[in-house]
Amino acid sequence: MQRFQSLAHQTQFVFSIDPMARLATTPKAFLNQWHVRQAGTALIIKLHLHGSYCLSGQTAPIKCSFMSICNASAKFQQHYGLIVILLIIDICLAVIFIILRLRDSRSASLAPPPPSSVKQQLNANTPSPAVTDGSASADSDSRNFTSDDKFLHIDASIKALTAGFNKGLDGRDDLHMNYEFDSLSLRLPDGKNILQGVSGAIKAGRMTAIMGPSGAGKTTFMSVLMGKVARTSGTLKINNAVTEMNKYRKIIGYVPQDDVMIEELTVRENIRYSARARLPNTWTNKEVDDHVDAILNALNLSHVAHKRIGNTLIRGISGGQRKRVNIGIELAAAPLSVFLDEPTSGLDSTSALDSVRILRSISRLGLTIVAVIHQPRAEIFESFDDVLMIAPGGRTAYFGPVPEAKPYYQALGFHFEPVSNDADTLMDILSGRGQAAANKTLISVDRIVDSWKSLQNSASNSQQDQQQQNQSDKYSLASMEQIAKLRGASFIRQLGIAHNRYILQQYRLVGAFILEVFVGLLAGGIMGIASGGNTFSGHYIYPYTSLSAAPTYWFNALYGMLIGIAIALAAAPSGVKVFGEEKAVYIREFEAGHDMTAYFVGKNISILYRITLSAGHFAGFYYFLSTPPIDVGLQFLLILLNFFGMYGMAQIVSMMVRRENAPLLAVTIGLIWQVLCGFGPSLADATSDGYVFVMDIGVNRWMAEAQYALWAEPYGATVNLEYVSESYGYQFGKTTRNALVMVAVSIGYRIVSFGLFLVVLNWSRFSYLWITLKANFLFRSEKSGKV
Repeated sequence: MQRFQSLAHQTQFVFSIDPMARLATTPKAFLNQWHVRQAGTALIIKLHLHGSYCLSGQTAPIKCSFMSICNASAKFQQHYGLIVILLIIDICLAVIFIILRLRDSRSASLAPPPPSSVKQQLNANTPSPAVTDGSASADSDSRNFTSDDKFLHIDASIKALTAGFNKGLDGRDDLHMNYEFDSLSLRLPDGKNILQGVSGAIKAGRMTAIMGPSGAGKTTFMSVLMGKVARTSGTLKINNAVTEMNKYRKIIGYVPQDDVMIEELTVRENIRYSARARLPNTWTNKEVDDHVDAILNALNLSHVAHKRIGNTLIRGISGGQRKRVNIGIELAAAPLSVFLDEPTSGLDSTSALDSVRILRSISRLGLTIVAVIHQPRAEIFESFDDVLMIAPGGRTAYFGPVPEAKPYYQALGFHFEPVSNDADTLMDILSGRGQAAANKTLISVDRIVDSWKSLQNSASNSQQDQQQQNQSDKYSLASMEQIAKLRGASFIRQLGIAHNRYILQQYRLVGAFILEVFVGLLAGGIMGIASGGNTFSGHYIYPYTSLSAAPTYWFNALYGMLIGIAIALAAAPSGVKVFGEEKAVYIREFEAGHDMTAYFVGKNISILYRITLSAGHFAGFYYFLSTPPIDVGLQFLLILLNFFGMYGMAQIVSMMVRRENAPLLAVTIGLIWQVLCGFGPSLADATSDGYVFVMDIGVNRWMAEAQYALWAEPYGATVNLEYVSESYGYQFGKTTRNALVMVAVSIGYRIVSFGLFLVVLNWSRFSYLWITLKANFLFRSEKSGKV
């Protein structure tokens, strides 16, 4: 021993002795500092210097990688380089975040003050030719901006919208949408009539209300009219030509009852996204911005343009402002028609009146505005031009000008209190709670419906005259259909804005982002601490098998499974939020004509950065504490691909279950597939029993195999690797294949997720198809029974 120490300045010594005997009698402390290999009958010993480490059984020292800790007697290296890189990235992200927050604060401080009142912006109470003579506006050129009298009492902020609308319609100021419908009906397979023979006409430049008791079929009528629900009978005409709504859905806006929008974004960001995605690709960013600014001014939202929408936990804008943002998202597409489902619900009477007055002024630009309303105050009811009153059972009880509704029901013998709200009285009449006038007999709701039907039949001749007058409107349909086809940004642009929007959402939800990264760091650190310091040992190669210590390669197989479990716990809850939190949003955008493939791909690209950061923090601390004999780049790649796969599996779960159930189910399913990685049961057992394919569709099966092999292969000079491989059925030397399979499986998850995504988007169509098939089956069964 002293002989070796006295020659420590040399790097190699040769002894003509029996090598294995020498190995057997050499103290462990010596072998830890010297590297030993056999050459013939000589024992060659190399000094283990600083800057390298020596694994048991290696025939040459291994040079420590950059930014690693290696002591003179180290059996492994502690690599801190990945942690340093991540620390630099974290600091840069923190600086960028602070700069962006300061910019946002500055933008909010520069916002204009709120208007003193809506009346000052909209002189809606002042009569004007456009307001008092709705029929004239329907048949005239309501977007001919040289006729100043038509905008005499419409605020300049409303008229500013005309520039965007004109450009969106290729400068055509003669385009408008008049609807005529005859006997629209909807019958369920069980024979229940939801809608029965609703007929009438909705004119451009006018605002039409749909009223009726709860459950009467108001929203159903709107859905049937828009083509969202297929009718069982009846015809629809647009501009006096029989056609269907789906041809023009890109120039038709629909404002849902719920304020569906991205709550982390600001008012302006929500409206601008809709404009950029739905307007033609030829629009420049400046033109889009000008159009958005005009919408913000028209809707009294300029002073909150840079304020987040917010929710019940994060304070944002008011309920009335949210409702106007909801409307602005549709106006961003420069539509010819806007349908609204209860735009006043959830608002106080003042906010509701403000919204309706704005809509009334916008209708005077030539738009067709149709809204379902429920229990409006008198001023709101009087702001509408026409009203369709639907009785229970989806039957028409009145359809005509609002001022004529009260005289019509008075003629039927109903009493209206002088101080009552006429809208409330009309709702009571349709609910069967009307009061008869003096010396009049109270008639039933059925009689009311029959009276209107008789009046409609007698007016058929005048309706035919009206159709002949509007015969020229047919020729505008081809232009509108062509304009609708050109609407929408290109696939690449929509992919880009979907990508950027989700990046912005992650920036706004920085707390959740930090928590996700921290969970990844914590999980990796725990795995590193648990597995650190454990060395690999197995059966020595022949003829030294008898010298073997107890094998520990089971430990490496076990940690292949445990690392997968830790990744499932860290990644699955975050993965379900990618799409699970926005189901209502992307359904609305699909119905509006957005390219949903671009949306899906864009969001998946945008999450790669956070996946990489989470995987990096996991891998950095795991690798530093565990010190595996695996290249740091390969270790990071395997962990990254496992994270990538878990996100894909979580997306599948988010498409299948409700958002509140998705995180728990995703973690559970993730744990199952991470456990089925070949440790227990082993791949060999699964192959012999015929269920190995269940393991093959999980990413951790391929990572565990690669990691097991990479950990064992450096010991191949002394350990029987064939026996190590056969113990679990793992193959060695297949790291590249395994990584590629992990990529393929992860992409496969996303393909399945996209298929389910399309099912969610088209669920109403699938439901209707099922209802139709069921109805046909019942009809045939009844027919065969009668025969």
